[in-house]
Amino acid sequence: MKSIKKIICIAMALCICLGFTACHKKNETAVKAGSLKFTSGYYACVLFFTDSQARTKVQTELSDKGESTENIDYYKQKIDGKSYEKWVKDETINTIKKIAACKLYCEEKKLDLGDTETQMKSYAEYYWDQGYSAVLTENGVSKETYVKYMTDLSYEELYFKNVFGADGEKAITEEQLKEELSKNYAIADMLDVDFTDLSDEEKNAKTEQLNGYLEDLTKGKRTFEEIYHEYNGDEHEDSAEEEEQEKPLDSHATFIGNSETDYSNDYFDEIYAMKTGEVKIIDKKDNAGKILVVKKDVIEDPYYLTTYDSVLRHAVADEDFDKLLEEYQKTFDFKEYTSATNNFKVKKIYYPETNA
Repeated sequence: MKSIKKIICIAMALCICLGFTACHKKNETAVKAGSLKFTSGYYACVLFFTDSQARTKVQTELSDKGESTENIDYYKQKIDGKSYEKWVKDETINTIKKIAACKLYCEEKKLDLGDTETQMKSYAEYYWDQGYSAVLTENGVSKETYVKYMTDLSYEELYFKNVFGADGEKAITEEQLKEELSKNYAIADMLDVDFTDLSDEEKNAKTEQLNGYLEDLTKGKRTFEEIYHEYNGDEHEDSAEEEEQEKPLDSHATFIGNSETDYSNDYFDEIYAMKTGEVKIIDKKDNAGKILVVKKDVIEDPYYLTTYDSVLRHAVADEDFDKLLEEYQKTFDFKEYTSATNNFKVKKIYYPETNA
């Protein structure tokens, strides 16, 4: 399961000009799940974002294979062994089932979104005003429906927290979170030196400078703080707002993760293998530069365990949550009214700039 933050990120980021040609009756029921009814407009909204997600998925897969991502005929592509259209259709229905399951669970447990509901409504209304109004209205989606959809997405995280949160029924322990943090993440002071557009003479000068820094750090003559500001300039003074925010013990530390995380770093494996306190110069790929690295201990600073609590919990428990969600979906009846949903064809979603 992708966390709600990822889903919202996709929904907010993909502000693309698509349009349906289908018409539908106001408040027409397209899907019924237990006691919940989802209108044709709601179905159109989910289909809209699912198609956007599918296009991104295709582009990523082609790019990973070294193939061109220009002038893609999406309808000739396959996703997870399915035709493009079938994947979008199936995933739209699966998404609505998951949304329904999360809402029904929260109703059953009498869980309330609280301030999150107000925040999500404001968030959705902001993006509606920033450009979604024209796009989604053209696609048969009203402002009310879009705001409802974005708010509904929050029930997934509420469900997750009730089970795997700090006070949840199957709470992830601090030991489990620390294990996840220490196995897949790291922090380090990193001074990144870019060789782009530098002459060989300039590259040699930068290398010599870094070697000097390495020696000073190794011998304890100077701190990374001193070296960092010598290289980058004057120290930054925090604003009043920044002063009140929780901060890491080392303001220069960079939080990185392995390739399976959202904080993936090309040099993670090499940095992770270093000992705490070890200083090293890493050569960047393709002679693009060098990085001066001081390895730190991510567990020693409580900031990371607190700040990335949700990320760590999801990493530990998402598979188990998926299973719970799948089982919960079996507890209620689900019906798709094809007389309504068949009005919305994947191939009728278009990009005006390429279909004008």
